Amino acid sequence: MRSNIIIIGVLSILGIQSCQKEKPKKATVLIEKALNQKILKFKENKRAECYENTYTDAEILVDSIISQQLNLDTMDFPNKPIKPNSPSIKEIPEEFKLAPIK
Repeated sequence: MRSNIIIIGVLSILGIQSCQKEKPKKATVLIEKALNQKILKFKENKRAECYENTYTDAEILVDSIISQQLNLDTMDFPNKPIKPNSPSIKEIPEEFKLAPIK
């Protein structure tokens, strides 16, 4: 009977031990977890920054290609207008010619 009580006692102690909550995590595990979270956040920020820079560069490239295709140069001036033909020189009739001064 006494051996049964000892067995029941040992089993109950083991049962109680198995039902206990988890032991608190060590500081190193918590530090590693926080470090991994910071690394992931840093990578996300860098990826977002990279996407934004790539998008901006692509936008500039597309704008320059479109501008080049449309020939939108601000230094372009319109062509000069065509000059009209100059009138022919009229001859002075003989009766209106001046006589030399004496």
